[in-house]
Amino acid sequence: MADAAETPELRIEEMVAAIAAKGDFPAAARVIQRLHDAVRRENCNALDVAQVILADPGLSSKVLRVVNSSFYRPRGEPVSTITRAVFLLGFEAIRDLATGLVLIDELARAGGNRAGMRELLHHCLLCGSVARSLSTAVGYPNPEEAYLLGLFANWGELCLAAYYPDRYERARRTAGGRAALDAALGAEFGLATGDLATAMLARWNFPGSYADYFRETHPKGDRAVATNGQRLIAIVDVANDFAAYATDPDPESRAQADTILRAAETMFGRRIEDIRAAAERGAEDAREHLPMLRSAPSNAPAGRANADARHVPTAASEPAARLREVVAAPEPTAAALEILAEITRAILAQDDINDTLAMVLEGVARTGQFDVAFLALLNGKKDHLVGRLGYGHGVAEYLSALRVPLVPEGGALAEAVLGRTPKVVAQGSPVMLVPRGAAVPAIPASAFVAHPLVVRGKAVGVMVVARAAGVPALGAADVTLVQLFCNQAGLALDRAVG
Repeated sequence: MADAAETPELRIEEMVAAIAAKGDFPAAARVIQRLHDAVRRENCNALDVAQVILADPGLSSKVLRVVNSSFYRPRGEPVSTITRAVFLLGFEAIRDLATGLVLIDELARAGGNRAGMRELLHHCLLCGSVARSLSTAVGYPNPEEAYLLGLFANWGELCLAAYYPDRYERARRTAGGRAALDAALGAEFGLATGDLATAMLARWNFPGSYADYFRETHPKGDRAVATNGQRLIAIVDVANDFAAYATDPDPESRAQADTILRAAETMFGRRIEDIRAAAERGAEDAREHLPMLRSAPSNAPAGRANADARHVPTAASEPAARLREVVAAPEPTAAALEILAEITRAILAQDDINDTLAMVLEGVARTGQFDVAFLALLNGKKDHLVGRLGYGHGVAEYLSALRVPLVPEGGALAEAVLGRTPKVVAQGSPVMLVPRGAAVPAIPASAFVAHPLVVRGKAVGVMVVARAAGVPALGAADVTLVQLFCNQAGLALDRAVG
C-alpha cells in the first residue's frame, strides 16, 4: 500500500522518475529526443525525420504497418518508405506517432508475455484504432491525435502493469472488474492513474491536448458536444468504453458495446449506422496491427508486413517501363522493388520533386545498407556542383557548403560527372570526394560510389552513396543498385523540368 506520509504529487514525481530509469526507457528517450530535435529544426526536411525512425528497424516496421492500414490507403497503394509516410502524415503527426509506438513498444517488452498485460495492450490498440476511425465519421479534423490519445487513454494503468506487475495484479484482484479498477489502483499506489498519465505525457513532450484528456470534464452521453476539444475527449471515451466490451464474445457484452455506440449518436449528431461502421473499421485496423505488440528483433528489416514485392504500376509510361527493366535486373531485393514502385507512382503523379528525390535517397540507403546518400547538381552556369539533398550523419552540414568546381582535378564528384561513368572507391576516405586542398567532408565515406545523374543524355549531377568502413565490401551489385535509383532520380528531374 502507498505511504500515507507522501503527497500524491511527490509519489507521482518519484514514480515517473523510477519508470523513466527502468528497462530500455533511457534508449527510448534518446530516440524520442532525436525525433523532437529533428522536427524543431528550422530547416527540417523529411529525410531528417525519416533517418531517426530508420535507425530503429523495429520502429520503422511499425510506422509502415500503421501507415499501410486501410485507414491511410483506401485505394490500396502501399507505402514502402518512411519518407513517404512523413509526407503523408506531416512532421508533427509522424513525430507523435513514432513517439507513441516507441513508448508502447517499451511497455510491451517490460510487461513480458503476461496475459493481463497482453489484454491491456490489445485494449489500448483497439481504443486507438476505433478513436481514429470515429474521428473521421464525426468530423474531428485530426485523426492521428485521436489515435494516439486512444492509445494513451489507459497510459497510467499500462505503466503500473508493466513495471509493478505484482502490485497491479493485487489491485486487479481487489477490484474484481474494470469498473472498480481505477479506485483499487489508487488505493494500492496512492495516486490517480490519470495523474500519472499526465505526468508521463509531459515528460515525453506530447502536446497539451493529450494531457487535457485527463484534466478536463468529460462530456455526458445525453447531450451534443460543441467544441473540438470536447469532441476529442468524447471520441476517446466512446472508443475506450467500446473496447472494454467489443472483444468479449458474450452476447451481453456485445449488446453493451452497441449501447455505447447508440449513446454516441446523440453526442455527435451522426446516424448510428455511420458510427457502427466506423467502429467496425477501427476494430479491423486493430486486428491488422496486433503484430505490433510483439517486438521485432533489432536486426529485422524495415518494411511493410505481407508486402507484395512484385507490385508494379500498370500505366503505360516511361517510368513504368523503367520499372519493368528494374524487375529484370540482377537479383533486385524485394525491398528495392517496393520502393522503386513507390517512386514510380510518385513520378507518374508528378509529386513534388524534392519529395520524390527524398524517397530515392532513403530507398538507395536503406536497400543498399549505406550510411550516407546524397545528391549534388550542376549550378546554373554548369561549372560547379552544389548540394541538393542528403541522408546520413553529417550530410546536411556538408551539403550546405558543398561547391565543387567541374574540373578534372575536382575529386570523385566532378570526375563522375565529367566522365559520365561511376566512380567506385572500395577503400578510401572522404578527402577523395573533393578537390585537393578543399575542406574534408565530415561524413562516413571509407567506401563509396559516385554515380552520374543523367537527364536527356546530359549529366546534370551526381548521386553518392557511402559506407563508413566498407563493410559489407562494395561490389558490382552495389553499383547496379545505385544505377537503378539514379535512373529514377533522373526520370523525376526530367518530369519536373519537362
